[in-house]
Amino acid sequence: MKKYWCIFSIYWQEGLSKRASFLIERFRALVVLISFYYFWSALLKHRTSFAGYDRSQMLTYVLGMNVLRSLVFATRTEEISGEINHGRLSAYLLKPVNFMLYTLFRDLSEKSINIVSSFIEVFGLVLIFHVDLKCPHDLQTWLLFFIACAGATWLYFILSFMTGCWGFWTSEAWGPRFLLELFLEFTAGAFFPLDVLPPMAQHIIKSFPSPYLVFFPLQIFLGKLNSHQILNGFSIQLFWILVISAMARVVWSKGMQNYSSAGS
Repeated sequence: MKKYWCIFSIYWQEGLSKRASFLIERFRALVVLISFYYFWSALLKHRTSFAGYDRSQMLTYVLGMNVLRSLVFATRTEEISGEINHGRLSAYLLKPVNFMLYTLFRDLSEKSINIVSSFIEVFGLVLIFHVDLKCPHDLQTWLLFFIACAGATWLYFILSFMTGCWGFWTSEAWGPRFLLELFLEFTAGAFFPLDVLPPMAQHIIKSFPSPYLVFFPLQIFLGKLNSHQILNGFSIQLFWILVISAMARVVWSKGMQNYSSAGS
């Protein structure tokens, strides 16, 4: 595992060395966060609650949403298609590394940079605006929340890894990937709680794996789920992890049969 931690360290340093890109990205995330904060603050200004959320719960969801987006959706798997198309994948295949683990630790470096930055942004917002956060009071809820976050992180990684493998068949993978990521963020609850939608829309969205990326962990954090709902949620999250992991393995195997190392 030492070599993979070296990969993590190298990409961590690389991420921090691109200061302009890093600052612009964090500025964009901060603008989005403040926009959501003011939107929900204005909506709940003269209301005690909205769709079952009081002001404290909704603002906690918004801030937690920002942290989870930085953890779950931060990725560098978009580089996979380029590495395939330009033949750079061959260099990884000839080295004593597992390419998926290599990609995972490269992703973890990106996620760690983003989540540390996100925590600083949220902490600053809480201090400036005196936000009353609703946090769990028992260790069990925190533990379940962290397990749900770990499951969400892995679920998105294998989804993203699989879409990166589209590069085996096309050099134009960016467009479909962009649409998929936009769909996943919208249906994950990364813009608003999914239970503010009409029941029919909720039912349709919950048939996809995306609600278990952001919405499900934050529902646990806010204490909105009973033990049966939490168990059911973990079962569905695990189901999607197993199914998509199997699909990713098949896509990778088929892609390797199709790979010609063009351009290497």
